[in-house]
Amino acid sequence: MRYFVALIMATSLFISCNKNSDKKTNSEEKSEIEFSGHYDNFLQYWLENTKTDIHRVETEENHRHLSVNIKETNSDEYSLEIREGRNGKTLVESIVVTENDLTQNVKKIGDTIYVSNLKHFENKTPYKFIKTRKFSGWIEVPLEQYGDSTYRKSNLEIHDQGGMAEIDIDGVQYTAELTQLLFGKRLAIMKLAIYNMPLDRVGINSRSISYTWSNPDSKRIGINLRKVVSGWTFIEPGYINSDNTNFKKK
Repeated sequence: MRYFVALIMATSLFISCNKNSDKKTNSEEKSEIEFSGHYDNFLQYWLENTKTDIHRVETEENHRHLSVNIKETNSDEYSLEIREGRNGKTLVESIVVTENDLTQNVKKIGDTIYVSNLKHFENKTPYKFIKTRKFSGWIEVPLEQYGDSTYRKSNLEIHDQGGMAEIDIDGVQYTAELTQLLFGKRLAIMKLAIYNMPLDRVGINSRSISYTWSNPDSKRIGINLRKVVSGWTFIEPGYINSDNTNFKKK
């Protein structure tokens, strides 16, 4: 009889421990999607607004060009800093949403998030934001008024979702733009373009004086037009470019 009672007690203890273990496991295995980061819908905005038929996507309702910086403030809330325009020039609003709001209204696939039904994102078709990659780089141009002299602006930082940087000095105005695009709505590329105008004048349909392209996941891209030279390197631990490394011969 004692053995039977002991067996029942041991079984009950095992079941109880198992339930507690299950609860712990369920808590540990809670699937938390990592939403934090900086995102931009430049590609979506460009596809809807480009004047080039081969690239343009026809939509009933165009999306605004927005960028959003998502930060987890605690276990239940996220802050969203929403900006509009190139380089996030205009602050729209900073809002706080619950984790439930985010998981219900944001779908994440890889580095892309689709946002709908949140404040500022009410379009019928979701906003498509791609997580930005930051690049460090430089622009160099000749100063013809000073003979063989050149002017170099270094340690610039842009991202690959329509980020821009400029040289704007007396008599010299150039802008470099780094963008992820879908050529012909199908071919994914990363494009580096040079414009002979100040940054504030560059629009979706502005014509660059020249451009080059590479794979979307490239970590280094550059262009040499003789008249304008520019190079950009993906910022990651140990990244090397001519701004942070001395390339002079020893």
